[in-house]
Amino acid sequence: MNAKYSKRIILVCLLALILSPLASAQAQSSKKGLLVYSSIYGSTVETAYWVKALIGIENQLDVKSLSQVITIEPYDYIIIGSVTRNEGPVEPVYQFMDLYKDKLVNKQVCYYLNCGDTDETMVLKVPGREAHLIAGRNYLIDLLNKYPEIKPVAIGGFGGRQVFITMNKKDSFMTWLVGMLAKEGKPWEGLDIWESLVPERVEAFANEVRVNILGLKPREDVKQFRGYWESLQPASLTDPAKQKFHPKPYTEKVNTDRIYYSRSRIKGDLELTVSLLQQWAKENGIELKEQVKTFYNVYYHAVKNYGEGDIITHIVPATLPEDPGNVHISFRCYDKPDKRSGVEKDIELAEKLVWADGRKIDN
Repeated sequence: MNAKYSKRIILVCLLALILSPLASAQAQSSKKGLLVYSSIYGSTVETAYWVKALIGIENQLDVKSLSQVITIEPYDYIIIGSVTRNEGPVEPVYQFMDLYKDKLVNKQVCYYLNCGDTDETMVLKVPGREAHLIAGRNYLIDLLNKYPEIKPVAIGGFGGRQVFITMNKKDSFMTWLVGMLAKEGKPWEGLDIWESLVPERVEAFANEVRVNILGLKPREDVKQFRGYWESLQPASLTDPAKQKFHPKPYTEKVNTDRIYYSRSRIKGDLELTVSLLQQWAKENGIELKEQVKTFYNVYYHAVKNYGEGDIITHIVPATLPEDPGNVHISFRCYDKPDKRSGVEKDIELAEKLVWADGRKIDN
């Protein structure tokens, strides 16, 4: 090797050494973050450190339980994570919001929670309550409504983990009660551990923080961090062959004495789906009443008189983080079979319209 060539190699190496810290600095953010959580059985803690890893250990993000926080002054952004109880975040989260709401208004804020189900087309009807949205990000709607002055940059409803043999008596009773009231099945039945967490939701949430708060590129190597959640523990001690996690089918139909339920997905966006539903309602003499509207879903009461009074069909189209570019849509009627035959025909007409032009996607 001649001397001139050797000098060039040495020069290139020196430039690489000089420039590498600069390149590394460009991949970092100067913003400082705080992730606070409230957890009961540990799922929210696992998720908190998973999110931290996805955001990047090179970026300053303190992870603290709510009880460890004495100030939020040093931080540019705050991520608030919670376990779900009574269809929403737990009380310590609301106490944190009340204590710091004046300061949170001037910071970038994100919310997430671990919950039982992530299907944001779900509607729950139980005795003594009006039918209402549940699951995933829907459990954050009350928090969003209570603190409208705080505009979150990202929200997430991830799903979670239930270890039934370690639950306290109150939570065990509530799980049993939910099972008794369930009209569309109970996937946790016969399991010691049941999981509903969708990893893609955690990853999408962390990337929203990276892009929209830190100004960084989304992380592509996300799957390497799933070890924060994955576990070799069996779903059932008596039958290890059983699975902890059963992905919910995208296309499903349930027809029982308690409910007529249909769920499917189509290619498109929420705006298109809403316009098709409005067209269907107009063509079939149905009054479409908007109950709740978010950036990811809309909940409608479709009201029509079928001869013996008005009947309500509950309709929810939703976009899901784990299935970008598509819309999931559900129809539910809780009337008895002898009264809902007209509803079933109208739902079939709605599905025919939204599925037209090759929009329907099978599982």
